[in-house]
Amino acid sequence: MALLFTGHDLSEGTAVVLKSLRRHHVKGNFFLTGDYLRNARFKPYIRQMLKDGHLVSGHSDKHLLISDWGSRDKLQVSRDSFLRDLKANLIELALSEVDTSKLHYYIPSYEWYNSQTVAWAKEIGLSSINYTPGIRTAADYSYPEMGKRYLSSAAILEGLWSQEMKSGLNGFMVLIHMGTDERRKDKLYHHLDYIIKILKKKGYQIVDIPSLLN
Repeated sequence: MALLFTGHDLSEGTAVVLKSLRRHHVKGNFFLTGDYLRNARFKPYIRQMLKDGHLVSGHSDKHLLISDWGSRDKLQVSRDSFLRDLKANLIELALSEVDTSKLHYYIPSYEWYNSQTVAWAKEIGLSSINYTPGIRTAADYSYPEMGKRYLSSAAILEGLWSQEMKSGLNGFMVLIHMGTDERRKDKLYHHLDYIIKILKKKGYQIVDIPSLLN
């Protein structure tokens, strides 16, 4: 299984994430937007990710929403604008000293995509990946003011362990956000230590995406 982390305009939990991964000798997979890579405040984190040997790859340049939430196939971007954004993200990764010739996977912004954008990304050698359905760790972006859409960390963890009990997490890609809205006080990344401890105790190997998918 693999741990995925995405970053765009918020990053208050990145130091916590990096510390947890280092403590448990686990490789993470970081998917960053161009805006994240350009942010001077985040550059020490990027250097640490690379120094610690984590996978660092793309998450779109400007965090584009490619289609309407209500209709995945109704595109809001053209092929040219989509590819221009993705290539700009690759340029920023290269400027951050990521070896982009070895990148084969990226996570679409908002973890939202359709068959057309998957095909377009493939044109420049990138396979679109996403977290594994059936778990709700990616809902850690939500905050209480969102009403029924809000999920506490306790509820998210209950769902994660319920899934593990039901059919295991072998091959799963578990996504956690490194930064979330300040209105969410109950940050899931503060539970990463606990999550890794339990997973390792249950015998799971936590690997990088190329090791998992290849």
